[in-house]
Amino acid sequence: MEKAKSFAPSRRDFLKAGGIALLGSAAAAGAFAAVPPVRAFAEEEGAATVEAGIANFDTDLYAQVFPTKVRYVPVVDAPTDMDRQGKVAFELREIGEDEIVRTEETDVLVAGCGITGVCAALSASDDGATRVLCLEKMSEGRGMFEGMGVTGGAAMAAADYVCDKPLMMDRMRHAAYYRVPIDPIKLWADRSPEAADWLQAKFDEGEGEITEGFKINNENAHHFDVPQTEVTFTSPQWSEQTIKNAGGAGIYIVKDLANTLSKRANAEVRYRSAVVKLEREEGGRVTGAICKDGEGYFRVNAAKGVVLATGGFDANPAMLKAWCRPEDIANAASWCPNYGTTGDGQLMGLAVGGQMDPLPAAVMNFDFGSPESFYSSNLGITGLVAGGLMINEEGRRFASESLPFQARSNAITAQRHYGENCWRVASSAQVPAPAVLEALEPFKEKGWAFEADSLEELAALMEVPADTLVAEVARFNTFVDNKLDEDFNRPMEKAVKIEGEKYYAVKHQSSILATVSGLVVDYECRVLDYDNEVIPGLYAAGGASGGFFHTNYPRHIFGPSIGRCVTFGFVSGQSAAQGV
Repeated sequence: MEKAKSFAPSRRDFLKAGGIALLGSAAAAGAFAAVPPVRAFAEEEGAATVEAGIANFDTDLYAQVFPTKVRYVPVVDAPTDMDRQGKVAFELREIGEDEIVRTEETDVLVAGCGITGVCAALSASDDGATRVLCLEKMSEGRGMFEGMGVTGGAAMAAADYVCDKPLMMDRMRHAAYYRVPIDPIKLWADRSPEAADWLQAKFDEGEGEITEGFKINNENAHHFDVPQTEVTFTSPQWSEQTIKNAGGAGIYIVKDLANTLSKRANAEVRYRSAVVKLEREEGGRVTGAICKDGEGYFRVNAAKGVVLATGGFDANPAMLKAWCRPEDIANAASWCPNYGTTGDGQLMGLAVGGQMDPLPAAVMNFDFGSPESFYSSNLGITGLVAGGLMINEEGRRFASESLPFQARSNAITAQRHYGENCWRVASSAQVPAPAVLEALEPFKEKGWAFEADSLEELAALMEVPADTLVAEVARFNTFVDNKLDEDFNRPMEKAVKIEGEKYYAVKHQSSILATVSGLVVDYECRVLDYDNEVIPGLYAAGGASGGFFHTNYPRHIFGPSIGRCVTFGFVSGQSAAQGV
């Protein structure tokens, strides 16, 4: 049998094939710029250094990694506020045999132990015989989410709700403007009920006393009707704040599942251990990976396959700038305390011939962004912000306030300077309780919020034309009287006039939680190449997988991100263990 080797086209191969044109703004410093050293994974005790990797905007690696010729698409090279740099594990260079300190054997190797990776590892090891090694480069697996989107299952059945699956699949495809392959959305729709029930069984096996429920959400007010799909989670071990806070329970869910995994005789999970480079037989199957821990590089031979479950790349500013629209990241706040999502899975998959989702990448973007982060509900001012009009730096209202998160975010970034100076303007009539005004004080001290006795005074503080702002508010108030928004078709049944003793303005910009583009997979979560042929032995799931979203994450649909993570984690682990 031919010895497995790391498969990556060389620079000469690219040039010989007809040359490579740099993608997006990744070419800021010119072709083949030097790449400074970077940590392989989290800077914690035991973390090792890597002599080559990805570090800043001035590199062409994000174009060089593609296994097919790519071309340059000119976009504005706008500065970005997205500067949260995680530790990139992926290495494109050839790693010498003399650098490898040991070799290990397993059946299934899982890269990543967040919600997707831990589900993949549990699923692969469910048979009690398949050997599973799950490697996480960070100190523990992270989990950031609210509910899980599914099309059925026991929790939904207990609530006497039946999801219209064909309609749900169409709503997902419509959200992507049908720029997605057939299999990924069908896989989620077909198997998410089974995955949800499987996940509850894993909770029952664990110690966290976690149970699933079914939530009927309010449909988005702006004509985005979709079926109900959200499964929620609760535990008597969690505080009320944990249950209410968006994403608050995620770390406990991942911790409980990882604890269950660690007790299995045929499975092992290790932290501060990075998968840095896949190994593939020339034109054949992926046989394992080169990994790295505190002792150095080591090879893992995976007899049945490798599952990439490394998430997105929101903690890699260079990759964001190379692969995303400038408007998506120019004045966007970063809302996610996860530094592990640096695009390792996408880059490793590309380096062995995998197919990446079309670029620019899809992002999970929201409005309610502050200049530093996000106006989350626990800050106490979201009632006031949500009730205000969306006003740009010219003093003009520019969108329906009833749009879903991602649409409002897009509307913000379409304004001058990518929405750098957008606001929510409200009045005493929008103050839901006196405590909101107390909570507003820290934001006023930062210059992110203003209070005034008149709209003219407020406009001066906002540095927008007073006559324009006054006219826009007056026009909106007539829409309230007439129950018709003539400018943006906002449903007006519950709209309240902007009027009262006081007026308020709150800085209001876009924010990004995650990226949601990855390696294109088939119905079994097998990674496809650019001919849509399966790469044997390679699977991808969750944020590292693709073919599911396009352009934006559809926030008006309930829970498709975690629905994909759990379902694809479950299916990829099962497929790998069964050698599908």
